[in-house]
Amino acid sequence: MEIFYCLNIVGYLLTLLIIPVYFSRRFGLGTWNLLTIPLLVAIPLTSLTSFSGPYFFLPDSLYNPYFQYALLVNNVYILLQSTAVIFLAYQFQKRPALSLRLARSIARSGEAKPSRMMIAAWIFLALYLVSFLLLTQSFGLWNWIANPRIGYQLHRSGSGQWFAFAVTFLSTSMVIATVYVRPTHLILLMAPFYLFFASLLGSKGFSIQFALYLVVILAIRCYPYLKSVALIIGIGAGSVVVSNFITSLGGFGIKEISEYSDYYVNAATYYKSYLNGGISLYHGDITISNLWALVPRAIYPDKPYVYGMIKIVEVFYPGIAEQTNTPTFATVDVFADFGWPQVFASALLAPQNFITAILYVIVLPNIGALNIGNHILHSRLLTYCFLIMSAPFFLMFFEFPLNGIFLFSIVGLIHLANRVRIRGAGTGSHALPTM
Repeated sequence: MEIFYCLNIVGYLLTLLIIPVYFSRRFGLGTWNLLTIPLLVAIPLTSLTSFSGPYFFLPDSLYNPYFQYALLVNNVYILLQSTAVIFLAYQFQKRPALSLRLARSIARSGEAKPSRMMIAAWIFLALYLVSFLLLTQSFGLWNWIANPRIGYQLHRSGSGQWFAFAVTFLSTSMVIATVYVRPTHLILLMAPFYLFFASLLGSKGFSIQFALYLVVILAIRCYPYLKSVALIIGIGAGSVVVSNFITSLGGFGIKEISEYSDYYVNAATYYKSYLNGGISLYHGDITISNLWALVPRAIYPDKPYVYGMIKIVEVFYPGIAEQTNTPTFATVDVFADFGWPQVFASALLAPQNFITAILYVIVLPNIGALNIGNHILHSRLLTYCFLIMSAPFFLMFFEFPLNGIFLFSIVGLIHLANRVRIRGAGTGSHALPTM
């Protein structure tokens, strides 16, 4: 069994490579691109956070059979999902009629004018600030700024909608601003402000993902000092993460990180209970009850705290949902309703696969058009697709159909900004990307 366990661990790491490696080669993106730069951080960070908890806190460490079961669920799910995305993207490219239709849709969506897109960026930044102010009402603005981690953990209850708005507005503002600002070195002036605003959201993940995006956009714009700037951004974001750990956990050793990285420990606890008859499958109750996520608590204060995956959390951590942020159970969300059939069905048939394939086919072959330093205007549709694909945590906290409604609202605001008349605004060279 030890050989199988070792292969399972190696397989977990290899699944991270499938999509970035395949599409980088497929579209000739080069070594450092939109897909591979995040991978450089994902491999060591994922290894540390996924394996440290089980290593320290589970019997038999990484050879714990229930941890291995959770890894197997993850590996099968990611492998099937990656296969589905690759197949769909291949089919889209293989069909000339569909490719031509996509190209025409891009061309008809209207040009993205840099000066007007910058107006949109500042509007979204203002909306972030308003959302953040509303988010901090219960804890207090200065208290939240002084200790964002405590605010994130203990004071989001009842204000989750403002947190979701703040994350998406900030992410949208940063992507639009960094794509359309001229010249490139102004991105370096904006970076500390955006990273500071991201750190106020209280999660280490925000600091890391926003920093990674900044490196990605500099790579797209062919910044000559990319490696040096990436190092500086990495040190800055890393300092925020270390400070966050020390503040919340009292240290930054492997043991402290393992105490925080408990999602595979929690998953192992679930699978141990499930495989030994202690907990049954929910037969759709988790999926159906998750519809409560569509209802803002501000509109319906009696909205239950326990719904969706929180039903699993409530079994192992009774009462925690009403007190603080809830623990994560890795892979359980794709298993707990129907078991292995759910794993296969959700991996192969998820609408996300179709959307991801379309985004890759539209954005990746035309990624160079986003380098406005070449004075080439591109369509707003390319901008929207790039936003969905690359903006950190974009619409992450919105369930369907709210995410679609909110996306169209963002698109509408950007469209209005592009219709604003600005005296002296140039149009530049016209070269819309083709498929």
